[in-house]
Parts: sequence; structure tokens; C-alpha cells
Amino acid sequence: MADLLIQPGRGEGVRYQDLENPADVWHWLENPPAGATGGIPYAFIASLGDVSRPAPFLYTVELDIAEPDLPAIYEWYEQEHLPLLTSVPGCIGGTRYRRLDGGAPNLLAAYRFERPEVNQSAEWIKARSTPWCDRVRPLFRSTRRYVRRLVD
Repeated sequence: MADLLIQPGRGEGVRYQDLENPADVWHWLENPPAGATGGIPYAFIASLGDVSRPAPFLYTVELDIAEPDLPAIYEWYEQEHLPLLTSVPGCIGGTRYRRLDGGAPNLLAAYRFERPEVNQSAEWIKARSTPWCDRVRPLFRSTRRYVRRLVD
């Protein structure tokens, strides 16, 4: 069963609109009811910070990682990346998910922001510019990043 269901364009749940493409709206349904369909299902991996409520902004990073490389990516995220990024001022919390339907990209990281420009701050750039980041970044395939705003 999915812990998160993203229904692009329509559906239940909290709505987040892409800042660069306002027509791109995600319905973000955490803990979807049994039988919910019509979206991309994800399983929860880990979270840090306050992820208990919707945030004004959601920064998502989708990665496609080859199966043999997943343990290295998980270790990096848990030990360094998630703790560093969620400690940046303006980042409320972050959650990691793995896609369940076999599609790509297969990993999703979602960071809850107070302001849309948190990922452009000097602190954020420093947090994602470590030697460990440099070692794992070549494992990324088909990376997609979006800043979305909460809409009514």
C-alpha cells in the first residue's frame, strides 16, 4: 500500500502548483485511503523535521537510481544529505519516498519550505556541496527538480 499518492492535475489531497509552470498541479495525498488510484504511488523511506502538515512551498527532487546503487544513495541521504538540508533556515522538514509502480524516476525527496527561494540560499548550496555529494551525484539519472506552492 502506498504512503503517498501523487495525482497530477486532478484528485484528492493537498494541491501544489509548479512555480515555473502553473498548469502543472500535483494533488499530494499522504496516507491515501485503501483503493485510491489514478496517480503515482510511493512508499515512505524516511523523514526529518516537521512533515506533519502542508507547507507553503514544496521543493521536490526526483531521482532515478540503478538498483545496485540504492544502498549508497540511502546511506548518503540518511547520514548526511537529509540532516544537512533540513537544518537550513527556511526548510521545515524533508521526506524521502521510493516509487512503487516500477516507473522512473524511482526516488522522490520532498522538502517543505517557508519561502520558495530556500534552495537558492548560501546555506542550502553549501549543504549540497560536500565531498560525499560529489561522489554520489554521478549515480543520478533523469533528475527533476520543482518548487511548488500550496494552492487552495
